[in-house]
Amino acid sequence: MRIRVLGTAAGGGFPQWNCACPNCHDVRKGNKALRPLLQSSLAISANEKDWYLINAGPDVPKQIESFTSLHPGPGIRETPLAGVILTDAELDHTIGLLSLREGSCLTIYGTEIVKKCMQSSFPVLPMLKNYCSWEWQPLSPDFRQRVGPIGEEAIIVETVPVSRKPPLYTQANKEDNSPEDFWEVGLVLHNESSGRCLAYFPTLESISQAIEACLKKADILMVDGTFWSEDELVEMGATERSARSMGHLPISGQSGIAEKLALYPAERKILIHINNSNPILRMGSMERDTLERLGFEIAYDGMEVEV
Repeated sequence: MRIRVLGTAAGGGFPQWNCACPNCHDVRKGNKALRPLLQSSLAISANEKDWYLINAGPDVPKQIESFTSLHPGPGIRETPLAGVILTDAELDHTIGLLSLREGSCLTIYGTEIVKKCMQSSFPVLPMLKNYCSWEWQPLSPDFRQRVGPIGEEAIIVETVPVSRKPPLYTQANKEDNSPEDFWEVGLVLHNESSGRCLAYFPTLESISQAIEACLKKADILMVDGTFWSEDELVEMGATERSARSMGHLPISGQSGIAEKLALYPAERKILIHINNSNPILRMGSMERDTLERLGFEIAYDGMEVEV
């Protein structure tokens, strides 16, 4: 199973259009210690022919062009893009579906609450119906979903509840909100042939027993690296909200991501979904060097992993 990182950054990308933090300022100036990054997304395939996006954000056209395996052909409207797997209903992860409207058919995988939301609060599915056909395949913690053509190697997707925090735009539509619903999920992507797996958790507000079990068994971890510290944005004057209040465990500190991941035996531990303010984006920074000495990797656009 081949995994390609199409985008590494958290919402807004890097640099973020309305941000003048030191990282965004320096990357605009061409500082060689920093590189621009698209918004977080993966492409995965078990057979090198049928590819699936994990989340489709606003950068999806650029991301497809950046990766030759996703280029169309040989037919005039033939594409290797077979579907999109959604971890939540956030705009950063779903708005790119509208950019895929020219496709003849889309297969979209997601939880029932995400489907409901995309039929009402953010009615992507009704809008797509006027441009292309689409098929919805459910994701649920109650079963594993086989993703791929019948008779060929496939990806087995295990869905893991992460957060009950709904997208901000759903607040106006109370019918879409229930305190019992998990709005965000993580994914364990299993290679059907080898049995090896990658755990993908771009958002982690806490580590439940179910999440911990997945992190313990995975061969490769690709997890939330949004913020270095709890008060990263507060100290910059960008917001009054802490990392945890925004749904992300910080990397550093007691019970942070780095301390937690050190407990698990995975052969590779990769941080992704990195906010523009995070000092680990800067080559040679103390924070980045510390993580690399501990055996962590920092994802980058174009990174590839095989499982």
